[in-house]
Amino acid sequence: MKILEKILSRLISVKYFKVIFLLIILFSQFFISAQTGSITGKITDAETGEELFFVNILLNNTTIGTASNEEGNYRIDNIYPGEYEVLVSTVGYHSQNRIINIIEGRTTLQDFLLTKEAVEFGEVLVYGASLKRERITEAPSSITVIGAEEIRRNSGHSQLARLLENSTGVDITQSGLFDFNINVRGFNSSLNRRLLILLDGRDLGTAFLGATEWNALSTPLEDLGRIELIRGPGSALYGANAYNGVINISSIPPKQNPGTRITLGGGENNSIRGDIKNSGILGNWSYRINLGGYQGETLAKSRKNKNFEYPGLDPNLNNEKIDLNTDPIRSIYGSGRLDYEFDDSGIFTFEGGYTQVENEIIVTGIGRVQVQKASRPWGRINYNGHGFNVLFWSNGRFNIKPEKSLATGLNLIQDAFINHGEVQYSFYTLEQKLFLVFGVSHRMVNIDTQETLMLEKRNDNTSGIFSQVEYAITKDLKAVLAARWDRSTLHNNRISPKAAIVWNPFTNQSFRVTYNQAFQPANYSEQFLNVRRPPDPGAASSAHYIGNPNLVPEEITGYELGYKGVFSNQLFMILDIYFNRLKNFITDLGPTGRNYRDTIEQITYNYWSYNNAGKVDEYGFDFGANFYISESWIINSNFSLFKFDVIEKGSNDILLPNTPEFKINGGVTYIHPAGHSAEINVKYIPTYPWAAGIFRDSNIPEYTVVNISGTYLLTKYISLNLNVYNIFDNMHYEILGGSLLRRRAILSAIVTI
Repeated sequence: MKILEKILSRLISVKYFKVIFLLIILFSQFFISAQTGSITGKITDAETGEELFFVNILLNNTTIGTASNEEGNYRIDNIYPGEYEVLVSTVGYHSQNRIINIIEGRTTLQDFLLTKEAVEFGEVLVYGASLKRERITEAPSSITVIGAEEIRRNSGHSQLARLLENSTGVDITQSGLFDFNINVRGFNSSLNRRLLILLDGRDLGTAFLGATEWNALSTPLEDLGRIELIRGPGSALYGANAYNGVINISSIPPKQNPGTRITLGGGENNSIRGDIKNSGILGNWSYRINLGGYQGETLAKSRKNKNFEYPGLDPNLNNEKIDLNTDPIRSIYGSGRLDYEFDDSGIFTFEGGYTQVENEIIVTGIGRVQVQKASRPWGRINYNGHGFNVLFWSNGRFNIKPEKSLATGLNLIQDAFINHGEVQYSFYTLEQKLFLVFGVSHRMVNIDTQETLMLEKRNDNTSGIFSQVEYAITKDLKAVLAARWDRSTLHNNRISPKAAIVWNPFTNQSFRVTYNQAFQPANYSEQFLNVRRPPDPGAASSAHYIGNPNLVPEEITGYELGYKGVFSNQLFMILDIYFNRLKNFITDLGPTGRNYRDTIEQITYNYWSYNNAGKVDEYGFDFGANFYISESWIINSNFSLFKFDVIEKGSNDILLPNTPEFKINGGVTYIHPAGHSAEINVKYIPTYPWAAGIFRDSNIPEYTVVNISGTYLLTKYISLNLNVYNIFDNMHYEILGGSLLRRRAILSAIVTI
C-alpha cells in the first residue's frame, strides 16, 4: 500500500495530468472495435416540440443504452451490426419501441416524439450513483430523487434544505431562518458536513468550516431541475466529506426553460421575496440571467445575562456577552449562465454569480455567531460531451463586516477562495457490457482569518484520482468496483474503495449488496483554531480554544443490503438495511486538562481542543413507499430506525449520534389535471439527546410538524403558490443552541411570460 501511495504521489503532480489522460484514452480505444456502427437522434415532446433530457434509450435484450442530454440529443457508439429494438422511456411520457438496423461504419439517425402520460416509476433516471444516467431501480446505491415539478410546488419558502425534509432517512435540523444541518444515518452536528452537497458539480461548503451557508445560493429554487440524495458512504467517487452520502443538485439548462419569470412573495416573520429571471436561445447559444433577494425577521433571541429561551442551556458555557443584531436577515443575489451547444453534440457552459448575506445566526461548536455582512462570489466553466466532463469552479467568501461571536464579543473573519478543477472520461466497451469511468481532480484553498480565528494565512491543496468499473455479468446482474486515491497538504493519503452487486430478477425489481469506505478530514477550525475567550468580570479563569494539526480523518466502513421495487406502476418501495463501523472520531471541542497563567491579565486560561478518539458501530434501516392512487393522488410515507453501540471513546468525549432512534414521515399530494396542486406532509421526531461543542448534556424534546403547500393557476401565465411550515405553530427547537421555531407562511405570485 505504501509503494502504491508513493507512485500515486508522483503521478498526481499537475504536470502529469495530461499524460495520465492520454494514457486513459489510448487504453480505452484499444478495446473498442472499429467494426461497429452508431445511432443518434433527438427526443422531443410531441405536443410542444420541447427537447426532453434524461430520456432513457436502451437496445432491448442488451445492456447497451444511454440518456438524452440537456438539448434532447442522444448518441450510442460502438454497436455491433445487426437488427435491434430501441426502447425509449422517461417519467411522465408513453414509452416507445422501434426496430432499427445498425450498419458497420455508419451512423443511423432516429428521432422520437413522445406523448405525455402518468409517471412510470421504473423509468426515473439518476446520475450521481455511477456518474452515468441509469434507472433508479438499477443504481448501485440508495437514492431519493426530487424532480423539477416537486421543487416548483414547494419553492416559495426559498429554503433549499427544506425540500429534503420528508425524504427517506433524512435528519434535518433548523437552527435559524436559513441555517440548516442535513444528515443521514447518524452523528449529526452543528455545522454538519457529513453529506457532500454539490450544485452542478460545485461544492457548496465553505472553506473554514466546510458547512453550507444555505442563504448564499444565487440560483432560485424554481431553476433547479432535480435533487438526488445518495445515502451511504461515497468517497470512492466523490472524495472527502462524502461520508454519509451525497446531495447532487442540478439546475435547469437555459434552453429547457426559456422566457421571463417574475416572482413576488411575502408572509409571516415579515418575509419578503422578489426574483426576476430571463432566459433565451440565440442559435447555438442559450442564456439565463436572474436577480433577486429575500429577507425575514431573525428567529434568534438574545442570551445576554443568561436570558435563555428554553431549559437545557448551560449558564456557564452558553451565556453570551453581547446582544445580537435584530435587523432582518437578508440575501441579495444575481447569477448568469451561457451555454454553447456544438453541432456534433457536447455543450460548453460559462456561469457565475454573487450573493450578499446579512445577519443570519449560525450555531457553532464555540457558540452562536452572527454573520453581519458577507459576500459569496462564484464561477463555473464546464464542458460535457463525447465521454468527457471537464469542470472548473471557483468559490469565494469575504466578510464585508466582521462576524460577531455572541459568546465572546470578538470579531471574526473568514476570507477565502476555493479553486477546483476536475476531468472525467467515461465509455462503454466489450459489446457495451463494460462501463468505465476515469477521473482526476485538484483543489486549491486560500484562507485568511486576519488572526481572528487562525494565527496564519493558509494555502493548501488536495488532489485525487478515481476510477469505476461496471460490468454486466448477465442481462440481470451487474458488478461495480470503484476506488479513489486522495492526497492533501492537510491530511495523510487516503484510498477509498467501493464494491456492489445489483441483481434485477424481474422488471423494475432490484436487490443490491454494497461495500463502501469513506472519510471526513478535519476542517480548518478543528486543526488551526486559536481563540481566547474573554473572561467574565471578576472571573479567575477562562478558556483558550485551540485546534489540533495532528488530527487524522474520520473513517467509515459501510455494508448495505438494498431493495427497490415497482408494482403495477403504482407502488414504489425501497428498503435499505445498513451496518457501519466508524472510527477516529474528531471529538467535540472540550477541555484538555492543560492550562497556563497569563501574568499580565492575572487570568488562568484552560485549553480546549479537539482529538481523535472513539469507535462506534451503527446500524438500522430505511423504508419508504410511494403509492400513486391515480394520476392525481399520491401518498408517500417512510420510516427509519437507527441504533448504535459505542465500542471505544475518549475520556473527555461524549459520543452521541445527535439522531433520533426512529423518525416517521408521511404525506398526501393532489395534482389537478389543469396544473393546480395541494400537498400536506407530517413529520414526527421523538426525544433524543444532543451534544455538540459547548452545547451538550441535554435533550431535544419530541415534536410533530405539519407542513402544507399548494399551487393555483389563475391563468396560463400567472400562478399563486402557498407554503406553510408548521401550520399548527408547534413551538419547538431542533438543535441544542438553536432558535425556537414557529409557523412560517409564505404566499408567492409567479408571472411567466
